[in-house]
Amino acid sequence: MFLLAQLQLDPGWLTALASLLMGIAGVVLLWRGRTALRGTTLVLPWAWSLLAWLALCGSEIAIGVMQWWEVSHSDDQIRYLAAMTLFCPQLSQVGAKRPQWIAWQGVVAILLLVLWAPVFQVWAFSSIGHVAPGWIWGMFLAALILAGFLNNFPTRFSPTALCLAVAQINMTYYYLPLTTTEVSVKASLIAMALGLIGIGSAIQGGLGRPENLRAEDRAWIDFRDSFGAFWAARVMLRVNDSAARYEWGLWLSWNGFHQVEIVGSLPEFREGVSEALISCLRKLLGDFVDDAWLDARLPRPNKRKKGLEDLEA
Repeated sequence: MFLLAQLQLDPGWLTALASLLMGIAGVVLLWRGRTALRGTTLVLPWAWSLLAWLALCGSEIAIGVMQWWEVSHSDDQIRYLAAMTLFCPQLSQVGAKRPQWIAWQGVVAILLLVLWAPVFQVWAFSSIGHVAPGWIWGMFLAALILAGFLNNFPTRFSPTALCLAVAQINMTYYYLPLTTTEVSVKASLIAMALGLIGIGSAIQGGLGRPENLRAEDRAWIDFRDSFGAFWAARVMLRVNDSAARYEWGLWLSWNGFHQVEIVGSLPEFREGVSEALISCLRKLLGDFVDDAWLDARLPRPNKRKKGLEDLEA
């Protein structure tokens, strides 16, 4: 990638071929990674990721082929349309909660159309004009990049979050504040290379999960890393509220559960707290994952035990 940054490239058959090869590699990796999301509401963010990857690679293929055939076209319009799709997976992730997770995809599609508005505006006046949405729009794009980065960087998939953020900057830096250089074919190829690295890192499990975790910690960390900081903070708040209300003597932090009063308590109380905690986690995480995902990480609660579980919606 360092060598790519040093090259002077113009769109043509060579850049189209490079984009095609990276595109095929990315599709293969994404297709392999879909099985890890089975049983979760992340299947739709995965679909948006596939669409964004095809748009990113396909745009540069189209530009290279049209340049090779000397067909009149506007590079910045095509690249801008492709760049905006990179925000869709993260926006879809924010709405990955049942029962609204399917309807939320309509919101993502509408927002994508809004992000495409500067190109529609150019088409309304001149089909070959340059996209210049202004600094306020650039601030909005910068806020989207930062929000997506902060949502996933604190997880074990931080390399993927970093690669995606840098790829988004590479594809949008012309529209961001205090920049004037147009997005080039080299920037697009670097964005694709970063995207490929990010996809590969995610498929390999990111930075890896700690070993020898308790069941509740394993479920929590897997959920936290998969769904990001936004939903993790919501679940953490709900669990800690239940722990305080029912006096479980524990609290949930970013890295797992911590006991504060339970040590030395009666075995019956410890068993009851464990059953209550499992019931609470299964209820909260059940809005995002199915029973098979939960069964692989958490035991099923003993339905004969009552009095401690938090079953409020």
